[in-house]
Amino acid sequence: MNYLGTLIQQLRKKGIQPSSLVGCSVDEINFIEKSIQAPLPQVFKEFLQIMGKGAGDFLLGSSCFFNELINLNSWAQELLEENDFEKKLPSYAFVFWMHQGYQFAFFHLNTDEDPEVYFYYEGRTRSEFEKCNLKVSEFYIEKCSLM
Repeated sequence: MNYLGTLIQQLRKKGIQPSSLVGCSVDEINFIEKSIQAPLPQVFKEFLQIMGKGAGDFLLGSSCFFNELINLNSWAQELLEENDFEKKLPSYAFVFWMHQGYQFAFFHLNTDEDPEVYFYYEGRTRSEFEKCNLKVSEFYIEKCSLM
């Protein structure tokens, strides 16, 4: 079973019905790709197709859906600057999740169909972005398990 099937099963166990999942259209996904001038990885496009506009209580409080995705890279860069973080967000990074304005996750574009996830958390003393040892598909499964 693919990761989305597993994720939807886990969401059901948490009381989130498939009817509450609202996906993006192909045109909306194409709009994102045109905006960033790069193709999105297949795993992320699949997520967008199934729940890119909402997923009930899943990821509630996080900025990760279509209506905010285009803004996340600039919001993440602002957070880095506010915290005097040594590194800039790489130009090939795509921030796909931000929580409460103090932490975010991103992947590198043009690398893999299920890319590795990198993380930044306000207040940490690291001088590098943290590699999560999770792929994008695993990130969503982990977020569900934390509900």
